[in-house]
Amino acid sequence: MARAQLSSETVTATRQKLLALALDIHRAEGLDAISFRRLAEAAGISHTLPYRYFESKEALLVALRVVCFQRFETHVREHEKVTAPLPLRIRSVAEAYVSFVEQHPAEYQLIFSTHQPPPDQYPDLLAARRSLFDHAIEVVQAGIDDGLLHGDARALTHLFWLSLHGLMSLHVGGQLVHGCGLSDLIEPLVARIIGSDAPKPMAMPKSASTINQQQRFKPVEALITPRRRRPGPRG
Repeated sequence: MARAQLSSETVTATRQKLLALALDIHRAEGLDAISFRRLAEAAGISHTLPYRYFESKEALLVALRVVCFQRFETHVREHEKVTAPLPLRIRSVAEAYVSFVEQHPAEYQLIFSTHQPPPDQYPDLLAARRSLFDHAIEVVQAGIDDGLLHGDARALTHLFWLSLHGLMSLHVGGQLVHGCGLSDLIEPLVARIIGSDAPKPMAMPKSASTINQQQRFKPVEALITPRRRRPGPRG
């Protein structure tokens, strides 16, 4: 007996429900815990029914990443101070990136995890990634047009994104363990990116600093013992 045709509204609603459940599983148990069997149990449906909406687990995760990218961009645009002076506008975008990561670390890990297919294999995922990045290029280009930034907008955006992504990935991974946290580093990072004066680090007491420098960083000459030349044969 042929399956009954589902309306597009029913398909969309069911896909959204399954994606929300998959995200809940990822938040609670990690990415490896997501499976069609686990998803069906959470949804209270047969174990084969998720295949009607996603052809594979990879397709499910791609759709989930698209949703997370779209939420990421929405968050950034909602918190961007579009009419503010350019330095404040750029700062607001950077702060929006950071606040999204602080509020949604699991989503950030999901969309930027290294174990995933190349985005260009999935047009919807590539489009979602490009939309977020193109918005950042737009903000950087405004800074260039205003004379605040100098260079190629796409190249500068890559540098901006690499710096922020590195910082946020270390934060999400719990690797900022050397005395400075995310909130300590974001302002100096943004200040350096836009070329303003970043806050200077606290100086150590002079005596301690001097002692440490002398003990730890001796001049190269002090580490080399001159070799005595042996007398050669007399001629």
